Amino acid sequence: MVTLFILCIFHQPIKFFALIPMRAVVGVLAMTHRNKIFDHTQVKPSAYLDYKLYFQALYLECKGVDESYSYQKFAASLGFEATTVMHQIIKGYRPLTLKACTQLLKYLKLDKFEARFLLQLVEYNNAKNLSARESSFARLKDLKRELVPDELDRNLLEYFSKWYHPIIWELIGTEGFKADAEWISGRILPRVSVNEVNESLELLQTIGLIRREDQTFIQTQNRVTTGHRIKGMALVSYHQNMLDHAKNALTQVSGKRRDVSSMTVSVTEEGAAKLRAMIHAFQIQLLDEAERCEKSDQVYQVNIQLFPFTE
Repeated sequence: MVTLFILCIFHQPIKFFALIPMRAVVGVLAMTHRNKIFDHTQVKPSAYLDYKLYFQALYLECKGVDESYSYQKFAASLGFEATTVMHQIIKGYRPLTLKACTQLLKYLKLDKFEARFLLQLVEYNNAKNLSARESSFARLKDLKRELVPDELDRNLLEYFSKWYHPIIWELIGTEGFKADAEWISGRILPRVSVNEVNESLELLQTIGLIRREDQTFIQTQNRVTTGHRIKGMALVSYHQNMLDHAKNALTQVSGKRRDVSSMTVSVTEEGAAKLRAMIHAFQIQLLDEAERCEKSDQVYQVNIQLFPFTE
């Protein structure tokens, strides 16, 4: 270890001298840099559902200002020694613990809301099981509601957060629909309670997706879209719910009424892009076919996933 000798001189006779490690002095000198680098950042944790993506965006923003900025400098700016620790965290090679995240907050200059969101984000991403992950995600959604100023966006976030809201909305457009909560409850698999049905109908009216007409409900639009402020959170919640139902359908729905298939393929990145385009084209075909069913009387869910198993 390199040691710096400092002689402490006062107006009175010399009383002592101290040995101070060089890296401690360097740490003090670097503190000013640490305290300023994140002062004007536009990158906020609440815009992400993965803390790794947040820190990646923060690093790229810093590097955009200073081309010489490295992962080592990034780690130092966050209170670590100048190591590759942040590179390992961003790439997923090591987790960011809640304890470590709490220490990072000293340097990130986040307001109270964004600090709470980042801590919750770390808890959500590090959840060890489905139950813990769902509980943590629910807390993230509650925080997101605080951030969204628009009442319609908050209601849309709620719409996509419960799997049965879209189902009830689709059921309203089917042949023979009855505006009766018990009838609706009896049609849906798995069962939802009458109270849940009534709450859903109230929400659908509040959002403006349905209206009362001649003792029944009428759909007011053909599709539901999200605002940009809740899009990521809403879609993650929706897809997680529907993937869970797809798993349950393997054992709870007759093979005559479902189709579940999967395949593993090896392609180039260009090939994967073509597969995504083919999936999108197929989805449009499915929607066209569904719209041609003038007297539909059933509600089905179609899930299509494409994701990598290699880096």
